[in-house]
Amino acid sequence: MSDDQPRTLSPRIVGIIVACVLGWFLFGQVRSAWLSYWLLRDAQTEMAVVTKFLWTGHGVVEYRYVVQGHEYAGHSRRNWQDPRYSNVQAGEKAVVYFSASHPWLSCLYMPRTLVEGAPVVLIVIFLESLAIGTIIRPKGRWAFNLEAAQRQTVKK
Repeated sequence: MSDDQPRTLSPRIVGIIVACVLGWFLFGQVRSAWLSYWLLRDAQTEMAVVTKFLWTGHGVVEYRYVVQGHEYAGHSRRNWQDPRYSNVQAGEKAVVYFSASHPWLSCLYMPRTLVEGAPVVLIVIFLESLAIGTIIRPKGRWAFNLEAAQRQTVKK
C-alpha cells in the first residue's frame, strides 16, 4: 500500500462493530417483547413507590413494589398513558403492572403490543444479518463493501 492511498478498516472489524451494536439493540427488543408478552398475558396491578429518576432518559424511573409480602424493584418509563402518573417523581406512588406468574417482571405502563416498532426491528435484523455475513465472508455478495464506498469518497 502506498502512502497516498487512505487506510481502510477491515470489513470483518466493521462487521464485528456493527453486529455488536445491532445485537445489543436486538437483545433489548427481545427482552422488551418477553416482558410485554407476560404483561399482556396475566398482568395485575399494585402501587409502586418511585425511588429515583434515572439518567438514561425518556422519563425512566426506578421503583419498588410489594407482591404477596415480597418486595421487587424495577425501572421503566413513566406512564404517559395516564395523566395522573405521567410526571411522577421520586417519593411518589404510581400504578405498576406486573406479571402474576412472574411478579419480578413489571412496568409502569401497560404495553399495547408484543413488539413496539416492528418495522425498525425487521430492518435491524436485516442489517445484523449483513454484518454477520461480512464477518463470515468479507468478499461475499452480501458483505459490506467498504472499498467501493472509499473509492466514491476519494473521487469527489
